[in-house]
Amino acid sequence: MVFFAGIDLGSTGIRGIVADSAGRVILNIQEVIPPDKLYMECENPPGWHEQDPRSWVETFYQLLTKLVGGLKKLGLSLEEMKAICTDSTSGTIIAVNEKGNPLTSAIMYNDIRAQEEAQIVQDAAEEFSQKVGYKFKASFSLPKMLWIMRHLPSIFKQTYKILHANDFIVGLLTGEYFHSDTSNCLKAGFDFINGQWPSLIERVGIPLEKLPEVVFSGQKVGRTSEKLEKITGFPSNVLVISGATDSTMALIASGASKEGDFFSSLGTTLVTRCLTRELVLDPQGRVYCHVLPGSRRMFLPGGASSVGAECLQTYFPNIDYKLYDKKALENFPTQAITYPLVKKGERFPFVNSNAKHFYEGPEDNNYEKYAAYLQAVAFVERLSIQVLESLGAKSGGRVFTIGGATKSKEWLQIRADVLQKQIIRPKIIEAAYGAAILAACTVVYDGNLTETIEKFVSPDLIIQPRVKLRDKIEEYYENFLSEITKRFQVQI
Repeated sequence: MVFFAGIDLGSTGIRGIVADSAGRVILNIQEVIPPDKLYMECENPPGWHEQDPRSWVETFYQLLTKLVGGLKKLGLSLEEMKAICTDSTSGTIIAVNEKGNPLTSAIMYNDIRAQEEAQIVQDAAEEFSQKVGYKFKASFSLPKMLWIMRHLPSIFKQTYKILHANDFIVGLLTGEYFHSDTSNCLKAGFDFINGQWPSLIERVGIPLEKLPEVVFSGQKVGRTSEKLEKITGFPSNVLVISGATDSTMALIASGASKEGDFFSSLGTTLVTRCLTRELVLDPQGRVYCHVLPGSRRMFLPGGASSVGAECLQTYFPNIDYKLYDKKALENFPTQAITYPLVKKGERFPFVNSNAKHFYEGPEDNNYEKYAAYLQAVAFVERLSIQVLESLGAKSGGRVFTIGGATKSKEWLQIRADVLQKQIIRPKIIEAAYGAAILAACTVVYDGNLTETIEKFVSPDLIIQPRVKLRDKIEEYYENFLSEITKRFQVQI
């Protein structure tokens, strides 16, 4: 029996999954990074989010050591480990020297200090943005790289490479700190259409030699090192497969695999993507496209809303959520209208930095009010899909969904009814499982990701839309669109 490892470096911990070539999970282990080590020597004024990458290293080695111990305990031979693949947060960067030692704290995915640099990059990138269909934001990695160059010139001079978090993990595996992939480098401005760094990089003053060497996700980039084996026991000479961002790996793990499939991750916020063979360009800058790994090229246009399940903890604290979910289904659909933001500003399915929460509806029925919030998140998901369709994305009848909010069957039913699409929740919802799938795809399935996903992923729950509610939902959705258009100048 051969098997494959997938590793997900998250914002508070690292997960490792080992699966065999049929997709059966052999091990699923998580190591939490101690907060006192995670933020050691980090500066975090408003808008800044740093972590100490040394805490990643220690926890990563601990995780691999436990994986090795787990396999041995099961009586499995380490020689059957054929490949390992990794993922991490999108837009997190770190400057390293030639030995891979960090020269800075990691500047995290949600760090927005590089406001001025984002404007400099975007001013130089108008033609490039028209080509690839997205605009640079302060959270993107290229503006952060420029920030290091402008504000930490002595460190920038010592820098061998500026890596993404996932590139750094690949370095720990291989001992080579110069590998990256098209998925993680999207926010660094890599031209995934022509497969090269664009002239934009040097126009903003960043030397190309400071950037990693990029291959498409799902390619063989090296092998695990003898040093890694000495530290963790994880075997050397195992193939290392180029990875992707955590959201792309989560999509792979969800089961979405065919053109027209939609993917939604509903946790604190809502992320919506679709699979399409054509590059989707958005003049309004709401949407950006990742590339689905594998030999059959497909694009993953989508975006992340500021709306999500976070609104329930904010506006309905200390309630019995299971009871309220059941009561919400009884009060759905509702004429009450809300845009359930927690913080000011929206980024997808429309862009408005001044958008804010509102609620219009009965105050004397808490169950109906709660239903209005579940319904509103579903309306935002529907509008997200509508935006993607309006830009040319092919639309099918399936939505694959993951995230903490998918535990509620009632909310899944509300979403299916609003979307009038089948909602599919997979059995395993971890990005690390997507990484294991990609490793197996490259080694066993000749890069055919669709075939690999279909073999690996099975549904835990399938929710069908109720057609009888369609007309009433349509009326309330149109009222919702009318209200947010009036308040936020929404253009589809």
